[in-house]
Amino acid sequence: MTPKEVRIALSEGLSSWLTFEHHAGREELFGERYLALPIGQILQRCMSGKVTGESNHPILTTPGKTGRPPQLDFIVTDATAKVVLAVESKWAAHAGVSVADVLWDCIRLELAADYYKCDAIFILAGTRKQVDAVLKSRSFSTKNSRLEPTYVLNLHGLGKHSVKINSFEGAYSVPLHKILRTYPSVSWPSELVCGSGTQVPKQASAGSYTAVVWHIAPAGNAKRRPFIALSENKATERRKRVVDSIGIRLAAKRAAAKKLQQKSRE
Repeated sequence: MTPKEVRIALSEGLSSWLTFEHHAGREELFGERYLALPIGQILQRCMSGKVTGESNHPILTTPGKTGRPPQLDFIVTDATAKVVLAVESKWAAHAGVSVADVLWDCIRLELAADYYKCDAIFILAGTRKQVDAVLKSRSFSTKNSRLEPTYVLNLHGLGKHSVKINSFEGAYSVPLHKILRTYPSVSWPSELVCGSGTQVPKQASAGSYTAVVWHIAPAGNAKRRPFIALSENKATERRKRVVDSIGIRLAAKRAAAKKLQQKSRE
């Protein structure tokens, strides 16, 4: 299967499986962990290779660090043991899901995809109403230069969508930057790029179950720096803008004062 066909199969398969489980009366069990079984089965059917769950992240696993290391929900390896796909998933109805959580999953995927030189997929599942509520919530959207809302994960738009990781705008910046600062030696991408989400069926009703699948593209080495450097550069740019703005206002005041002096002399 092509990468696009795999994304379609995951979206349609998960939507159908969740609908079946709902009719079997098991919706109280729904959650991120519950998605592991159908995702693993669909990947095993669609990919020629070995599917492994909960694999340690190749970059973020720190030797000697206490606690559970960051992991990828799934990786798929080919006959030569090369990783060809990395997958992360989120359940939209989870009370604690936030834009920072979602972006952190996507960033970890991007790092793995760049390291392994493989494809990466992010899945957001739930009812159509739950998924839309997450994607269209105020915390998941920012404003562009024309003050129009732009969504962190693009579902109904066309083409690719990018999120600047070092941006100080949006509700995700503070909690996400707090996470990134705990990995000072990691070179992060300056932006996250993903295509518009794959959703089958596309016109799902509000109460029906759905799974949206995004392809996460590696940013490339040219755009990578430690987060401290990224944030310092951003802070420097902001300070320069403030200084320039103050300078402009002072110049305007001086010009106005000079004009008044000239009028008083006349």
